Amino acid sequence: MRHLPRPAVWAACGLAFLLAWLMLQPRAAPVPTGPFVPGFSAARAQAHVQVLAQAPRPAGSVTNARARAYLLARIRALGLEPEVQVDTVSATSWDWMSHGQSTMATARNIVVRKRGGARHGAVLAMAHYDSAAPTPGAADGGASAAALLETMRVLQAGPALDNDLLFVFTDADTVQAMGARAFMQSHPWAKQVRVALRFDNAGNRGPLELIDAAHADGFALDAWARAAPQPQGSSFMAELYDRLPQSAGAAPLATGAFPVLHFATTRGPLGREGMHDVPQRLSSASLQHEGETMLALLRRLGNANLALVSPPHGQVYFALPLAGMVHYDARLTWPLALLCCALGAWACRAALRNRISATDIVDAMFSVLFITICATFAAYLCREALPVLQARYPAAVLADDGGVRWQLAAFMLVPAAVFIALQRRLQQRLGVAATALGVLLATDVALVATCVRAPGASYALAWPLLAGQAAWLVLMGARAWTPARRAAIAAAGALPALVLLLPAVCASFAFFTPAWLVLPSSLVCLLAGLCGMALDALARRWLVRPLLAGAGVSFGMAYAAVPQVPDLPAPNRLVYYKDTPSWQAFWLHPAGPLDAWTRQVFPNTLHPYPLPYLFGPDADPVWYAAAQKDDGIAWPGLVIDKDERSPRRRHVEFTLRSKNRAPDIVVRVQGACPWRTSVNGRVLTEKSCFSWRLALHGMGDETLRFAFDFQGDPPFLVYIQERIPGLPARDLPPRPAGLPPLLPLSGTTVAADVLRFP
Repeated sequence: MRHLPRPAVWAACGLAFLLAWLMLQPRAAPVPTGPFVPGFSAARAQAHVQVLAQAPRPAGSVTNARARAYLLARIRALGLEPEVQVDTVSATSWDWMSHGQSTMATARNIVVRKRGGARHGAVLAMAHYDSAAPTPGAADGGASAAALLETMRVLQAGPALDNDLLFVFTDADTVQAMGARAFMQSHPWAKQVRVALRFDNAGNRGPLELIDAAHADGFALDAWARAAPQPQGSSFMAELYDRLPQSAGAAPLATGAFPVLHFATTRGPLGREGMHDVPQRLSSASLQHEGETMLALLRRLGNANLALVSPPHGQVYFALPLAGMVHYDARLTWPLALLCCALGAWACRAALRNRISATDIVDAMFSVLFITICATFAAYLCREALPVLQARYPAAVLADDGGVRWQLAAFMLVPAAVFIALQRRLQQRLGVAATALGVLLATDVALVATCVRAPGASYALAWPLLAGQAAWLVLMGARAWTPARRAAIAAAGALPALVLLLPAVCASFAFFTPAWLVLPSSLVCLLAGLCGMALDALARRWLVRPLLAGAGVSFGMAYAAVPQVPDLPAPNRLVYYKDTPSWQAFWLHPAGPLDAWTRQVFPNTLHPYPLPYLFGPDADPVWYAAAQKDDGIAWPGLVIDKDERSPRRRHVEFTLRSKNRAPDIVVRVQGACPWRTSVNGRVLTEKSCFSWRLALHGMGDETLRFAFDFQGDPPFLVYIQERIPGLPARDLPPRPAGLPPLLPLSGTTVAADVLRFP
């Protein structure tokens, strides 16, 4: 038998050492939790959800105050003393074209402290109780708040813990996490937090998952991995979730110097703007898992020595079959990437010694990239060629549609089949070894880019790459081995790719859906490429046709599946718009098909119209019809206080007071953009911009004093819209029998005015 070359031996030994270190890394000693009173009940939590999610409860609304009063009463009944923190906070974000979006909100947080014995710091558990304007928020807001309330009941009935527990029910968190921002900026208890747990659901079924671990150390991650029942999640999913609009919930907590574990239920989409987030669709099993995880973590961390919390550096974490949850310090991301690059350099050196030309290696790298693009393009062609399935996917949020799962399976099989077929052609032209090396080197480049842009996802490339490069080096030095031995080495090198990349593919589909196939298709191609040597040794030509046949069967099953649409209350997307300048009122509805009831509101409207006067020049078309003015809806109370003009500067001040106590107010400037803006003396922006918009939440009937400064002396308009949940129902036609009932307060009333500054 031919001896292995020394680089291959060192590479294999190094990989074995790293894998052993990863599996046997030091962990914090178990913390005894002592006796406790079991009894988290999903039924009791569901009862809380039924009360909280009766109607939308945006910050500052009557329903929001009703939900807050319910929570306060239940907390006091447990023997705890809650307090309400009222604070006004603001934030401004900019896009790449200098469009400014300012947000200002008055949050009313419920803060509770459960005293511990040792008092070495505090453990924070946070969930929000508000909802966005159009949604009842059963899962997003209601479920986590209900679970936290039930967890408080169980902990209060059990023995005292060593550490203080802080329970915070935040308000105005659906708008830039203003409630969490208010707690971190203003509340004195925020300085005592040593570990924070944030719960916020983006779905209504499936297990609770760790979707972010900001500043997490090994101590916090180990507490979760050991204490939580069936822990779910990965840092790859955290990187995906961080790029979604609803990911800002835990961002204010990350400003602290303590670990933050952010949990959410991600399966079961909630519909457009959460319009179908109703209690009937909330899974009791998901609520039970959330509550059990919450209770287990608070018990463990409540009795832990919080002095063991190390300086935060972040963690990379993922699940391994039979081994459970694995995590390591994020500072090892770049050393692992450099090790992969070093092994890639060794592989190139070994290839040149074995008479594989540098031209073939470079050709293989670029050919692999081209093949990946072709496979992804094939997936897009299939998606565009099946418009029925493409339109059906977002509608599946209302139905138990098994066809969606078949559709996702097909979109995994199509790029895999195309990539493997083209990869075989490349192997015939350049050879199996050169093609495999091209895949490995292209993955090295992708790993470096991932470490820069999404370091939490690097494990999905680093460990399969280490195994693949070690297997390639071993096979290059073992040409005299039997085919069975070579196939075993190739399969062992491909195993980490199957274990780590396949869940990443499923997670990327769950987050991005078939509307965006670049990442899922690229991961499928990467998986097929890293398994190239194993496929050549084991499957050879008998793989592409079964994959294509499986894709065809999957598409057929997707067409054949019959969605089971549940009988649920229907969202009301009507808007009653009362406009001051025209002294008129209108009915509006987003573009799309109208049901039998909504069609009666727009009897003479042939198609949707764009209304740039009401919503700006880039607004989408809407259905439009005249309505009777409702005197119960007041006009915005506006007074111009100052208009100072000079050739270089224009300073404007005006006062706004909502007589409707509108929960949401939108202020938009058109015709010019202020370089400095402030509300009640609070500076929001101090830079030139392309456009500017302000959203105010929970301000009630507070008097708001605006001050704008413009460069030069431009004419401009200021649009003000007060948005109130619900509709004036007296002018609406009766709802025909047979249609599902409407969600309460799911329509929107808008009182609008315009200030003109010529």
